[in-house]
This record gives sequence, C-alpha cells and structure tokens, in this order.
Amino acid sequence: MSIKVILDADVIADFYKDNRTGIFRVTLAFFRELSKNSTIETFYSHLSVLNNETSTKEINDFFSDHSISIKEANQRYRRVFLPFRKEKLFRHFYNRRGIYNYKNVHLEEIFRKAEIFHSFYYPINNEIRKYGNLKKIVTVHDLIPILFPELHFNATLIEKIIESIGEDGYAICVSENTKKDLLNYAPHINPDHVFVNLLAASESLFYVCKDVDKFNSIKEKYNLPEKYFLSVGTLEPRKNVDFVIRNFIRVIKENDINDLGLVLVGAKGWDYDKIFDEYNNAKELKDKIIITGRVPDEDLASLYSHAHSFYYMSFYEGFGLPPLEAMQCGVATVTSNTSSLPEVVGDAGIMLSPDDDELLYQTMLDLYVNENVRKEYAKKGLERSKLFSWKKSSDELVAIYQQIINL
Repeated sequence: MSIKVILDADVIADFYKDNRTGIFRVTLAFFRELSKNSTIETFYSHLSVLNNETSTKEINDFFSDHSISIKEANQRYRRVFLPFRKEKLFRHFYNRRGIYNYKNVHLEEIFRKAEIFHSFYYPINNEIRKYGNLKKIVTVHDLIPILFPELHFNATLIEKIIESIGEDGYAICVSENTKKDLLNYAPHINPDHVFVNLLAASESLFYVCKDVDKFNSIKEKYNLPEKYFLSVGTLEPRKNVDFVIRNFIRVIKENDINDLGLVLVGAKGWDYDKIFDEYNNAKELKDKIIITGRVPDEDLASLYSHAHSFYYMSFYEGFGLPPLEAMQCGVATVTSNTSSLPEVVGDAGIMLSPDDDELLYQTMLDLYVNENVRKEYAKKGLERSKLFSWKKSSDELVAIYQQIINL
C-alpha cells in the first residue's frame, strides 16, 4: 500500500510569481518528481505559515501549467466579507485574533489518513500539530545565518525551523555537512531522526549547450567577451565575490592578458558594497568585468557552457548548486574547500581555501595558460555531474519516508 504524503507548497506559493529563489527551484523539482512516483500518494497543503495572500486555486493553476498532477489537502481562499478589512486598527485587531484575509479549510479525510507531512523549508505549521497521525518532517538547507551572523542578516527564521522539529520530529538535511551542523547546534534532536538527501541540478536547464547562434545572441544581450571566467550566485559577503574579482584583476594585469573577461551572474544581495568597492577599484580594467544581474533560466546553459572556467569561492554552503550546474554544463570548476562543497565537487574540480589569494591567482593563471588541464577538469566535472539527478534525489527521499514510517 502506498504511503500518503502531504507536501507543503508554501515556498512555491510565496515565490512562483516573481522571485524564484534557489529553495523555490529545489522544492518545485521535488514536487515534479514526487507527484510522478507511483510508490507514494501525494497531496499538497498551502496553509501559509507567513499568512501571505495566495489561494489554492492559484497554486492549482500553476501546477497545471507546469504539468504537475497533485491534489490539494486544504482549500485556501479569500474571505468574501471582513468588515473594515483595510482599516489599520481593524487589521491589527483581526491579526491579533488570528483572522486574516485568507481562510484555510482542511480536507479532514486527507489530513487524518496521511502518514507524512513534509515542509521543504518553512517551520512546521502549528495547524499541523493537532494531527497525531502525521510524521512531521522539515528540510534543513543550512545553518549559515546562525553559524555566521556576520555573513547574513537574519537567523530568526532558521531558529524557528529548527525549533519546530522538536524532539519527536524529523529533519532531512541537504548534505552531510549540514547534518553535522544541525546536530551540533541542536543536540536535543534525535540523531536517528536526521537524514541526508543530496540535491541535483535541472537537466532541462543545465546541459552542454554548444549552439553558436544562441551564444551569439547571449553575447550581444550581455555584452560578453569571447573568453571569460564565470561566477554565479547572489552578490553578498558569503559568496566571496570580491576575492574572485581581486585575483582576476591581478592575473590580467600582471600577465598582460587582453582577451579575458570576468562575468558575474546574480542579483544584488545583502551588504554587497564590498563587491562593488572591489569592482570600482579596478579603474581602467572595469570594462573587463561584466555584472549581468539575475538572468532568465533559458540563458543559463549557454552562459555556463561557453565559459572558460567557473569560480565559486563561497565561504560556506548548505549544498552549493552552482558548481554542480557548471559541471553539468561541461565547465572546468574551481570552488572553496569548505562546508558541503567537497560533497558536491569531489575530485572533479579544483578546491582551494577561500582566503588564499596566491593559490587562486595561480589556479586562474594555470587554467588560462594550460588548455589541457582546463579540458581535463571540464571532462571530470561532466562525469561527476552524472551522479546527481532529481529522479535519484526523489527516489532516495521516498526511501527516507519509508524508513521514517517504520521507526
């Protein structure tokens, strides 16, 4: 008999309209695969732990548009009548009483018969706690805001996520390193209730793309040079992008290199001033650095595939998807040797200390000068990337569900 699982769709509801974060993409990939898995029966809930205003009808339409077949476990809709809902005083009064513009109606038969409730990010919703039949699981992506408050701005949500696991709940971590961090930080959590489920990169978005016409249009769109180093990620202190900029400038300056650029792909994040200070310090070489901002999904494979080499010198990652995306696109990959990144890259990439300027400088120069070394790492990365897929991750997740049911 198949396991009945309720998947929390709050991340999808909160981000599908515009800001499609990494966690949104991960959650959507799991929804797509799990809804096709014949060994489990899947439903989704949208209770909105943040009380955001998205209905289950909107989510149903989104799933339908993306060919995901999954039924709702609750109905969420806008209240037809709420007196003076726009008045600040009344709104404050309603919120204190737990009354919001949107109302949830549980489909009790589903909630009572399901065996697992799985949140892919947010804390376990208090409304779920009344169902003693449900094994409650939350995915923990990282503890970075707690471990490195100087590299992040808000640890409160992560603290709430961990608190919501409690002593009888279950956690699924996206790497062995994150599992270690979680158990160190929260020793009250039963280690037998903590599992590891590695992520993957989309095969439809990240692939070796040698389409010349496509790349010509991409080059024109972003004003790219013929040869470029690439870095992808939010422009924020943790990603250590200023370190990459500094050493790139040194490489081209000290070796009189004229045919190489640095392309930085990613949205501005928290406290990005340091990155732009390094960029502005480049002075006459600033035209060698292209900052694209966030780019559409359909441009990524071409951007990755045509890069000379890829650099991801982040101080700390819960998993670290961009290096896997780069390897899947057949690009020689250089990463930090910290946190979870060795689990992703293995021996298929070059791993360095994220604060060793000499080593990064020398690696950049070696890859630029030695085409054979660059090609060798590109080949190794492509082979390594075949160990990861969303089908494999989802199958392993279902196996974890089965273990939890039997505990």
